[in-house]
Amino acid sequence: MEIYRAVPFSVIFASIFYISLYLFRKYWVSFNRLDASVQIQFISRVVSSIHALIVTLLGSYVLIADHDLYSNKLIYKSDIIILNYNMVIGYLFIDFLLMIYYKKDIFEWQFVLHHLVSSAACIISSNYGYFAYIAALRTLSEASTLFVNFRWFLLTLNMKDSKWYIINGIIGFISFGLVRIVTLIPIWKVFFEYISYTQWPTIPLIFKLICLIAGVLLDSLNIYWFYRIISIITKSVKSNQQKKD
Repeated sequence: MEIYRAVPFSVIFASIFYISLYLFRKYWVSFNRLDASVQIQFISRVVSSIHALIVTLLGSYVLIADHDLYSNKLIYKSDIIILNYNMVIGYLFIDFLLMIYYKKDIFEWQFVLHHLVSSAACIISSNYGYFAYIAALRTLSEASTLFVNFRWFLLTLNMKDSKWYIINGIIGFISFGLVRIVTLIPIWKVFFEYISYTQWPTIPLIFKLICLIAGVLLDSLNIYWFYRIISIITKSVKSNQQKKD
């Protein structure tokens, strides 16, 4: 197991966190008006957005340009795939440590569960190449993180009434639905196709169970989050209608 390859990424993301916190506090007046707890959340989401953007771009590149992946959907590794997974592992590890350190500010059990499950899945795919196509598809889910974080930034900076909030809300809803909900269909279709592959018996049972359990947990979280997004939109629409009446 070559988990040590993720260490440099943990160092990089930790550095981005503390350097950004220092620079924002020193040069951004509006940032200094925020509560200290909100500042930590703000920077945490900045780092999250940087990670999400890079992972989404690399994941998209793999799915578009790496044609060997499609003929080796069950077991496959490439330098870019390994790089992407190690980046995810490194980020999730440092974000987990930050959640522990700033427990009162950014700790949430949902994210702890998400990080642990995602890390286990990425470690398996990075080291053994198992469930390659499914893992590649799941990296696309980070695309929606950008819009979720941007919504939080707008709310925190009291820009809820701006056009950017509305535009981001629409794009965020669509992106979340596409990359986290619609993708459930091909992901689980491919998973059950795996069973008929000649390589399937060569994969240890423990890894098959981890893939299955991790998939169920992650998808349950995504469905729950999507339900919350729909609830927020519904309340917002009802509130606007009441104001017009």
